[in-house]
Amino acid sequence: MLIVGGGVMGNSIALHAARYFDPYRDPVVLLERRDLASGSSGASGALLRQHYATPAIASMARDSMREYAAFEGRTGRTLGFRRSGVLTLAGPERPETLERLRGSVEAQAKIGIEAQLLDAEAIRARVPGIEVADEAIAAFESGGGYVDAESCVREFAALARSYGASTRLGVSNSELIVRDGRVVGAETTEGRYDAEKVVIVAGAWTSKLLAKYGVDVPLKVARVEQHFVSLPRDEEDLDPQLHETNQWSVDLEDPLEEEQERLTGGSDTGAGTGSEHPVIIDLEYGFYTRAEPRHGRTRICPIGYKREYILDAPIDGDEPRDEHGNWAREALRRRLPIYADEKPMGSVLSWFPITPDGRAIIDEVPGHQGLIIATGFADHGFKLAPSVGEGVAQMLAGDPISAFDPEYFSLGRFAEAGADGDWSERTFL
Repeated sequence: MLIVGGGVMGNSIALHAARYFDPYRDPVVLLERRDLASGSSGASGALLRQHYATPAIASMARDSMREYAAFEGRTGRTLGFRRSGVLTLAGPERPETLERLRGSVEAQAKIGIEAQLLDAEAIRARVPGIEVADEAIAAFESGGGYVDAESCVREFAALARSYGASTRLGVSNSELIVRDGRVVGAETTEGRYDAEKVVIVAGAWTSKLLAKYGVDVPLKVARVEQHFVSLPRDEEDLDPQLHETNQWSVDLEDPLEEEQERLTGGSDTGAGTGSEHPVIIDLEYGFYTRAEPRHGRTRICPIGYKREYILDAPIDGDEPRDEHGNWAREALRRRLPIYADEKPMGSVLSWFPITPDGRAIIDEVPGHQGLIIATGFADHGFKLAPSVGEGVAQMLAGDPISAFDPEYFSLGRFAEAGADGDWSERTFL
């Protein structure tokens, strides 16, 4: 079976499928036209949280978090998982989020997700120096945080190979081979592959790839900029207790150690040169921020998709814009004045695939038996990747799907309801 796309979703699917199938009878081959994590996965903040109001998503995030938490102990491989905690903040400038946040914490507790509801005083105690109104509340997940995006993708790929999968880099899928409505293989830049199952996990390029086969998927791309500033070094102004839960280690027996060193610049057993506050998802001001001590910087990313930046396809050669970076840095300084004098440290531009209703698509394509697409995850890929990988492996085997609700992600829902929708909706609550 072929998997087209080398981001976190593609490699999670490859890993779970390789575990599921006999490598001699049903080999798993992943094709990536560039390098692993060279698209939106590599640029991702790779946040790990479970805070979703929708039970179908929250349960997947819960199960995925458990897999991430156990990964290093089970495999001896490191994903760069930092348990910095995740603080989801709501305030009076957007009063509609206050009750929604309270309700989501209660709903998540019913499915085993632990999140502590904080009032303004507790928020200020958790993140000294933060500016919040007295009416503000937040949900705090102490076990949340983030992984190193590139390391995570490469470790998923390496573990998949240990189960017998193959990773083919620099190889493009030129044309699917379909006979009598059934996929039988693909022509690629390195020759033909015979395969009765093909999974397209091409992110923002999914629509373009499928269009030449007459497959119309309601998918657009959101233009998202992420900006960086230097990380404050004054540990007295931030919360030193967070360091007790940080985890970052390098397995010296790992055969990919040399590549790991290249990607991350060496081992790190502590919090780095700067201090660290939790990941903050700021529903009031419209951004998230993630301290990155390893790189001496902090990331700021907007959490709303402006309609003028929702496009049919990525724009080649597009670059981040100064006015967006200025807005992001000012929003961070407004929330955390400790960043007032910190300097810009660059920006990255990503293209996230989105659907009209904000829900991903995981389904077999009608009229193309054996062709499965998994797309439209926006920036929730890392949070859900283990659950999606397990569920797609179950789909490929023809087994009952227990890892996610297939109806929730079905392509057929658009045939019933149409492709109208907000397009800018994001599932932060």
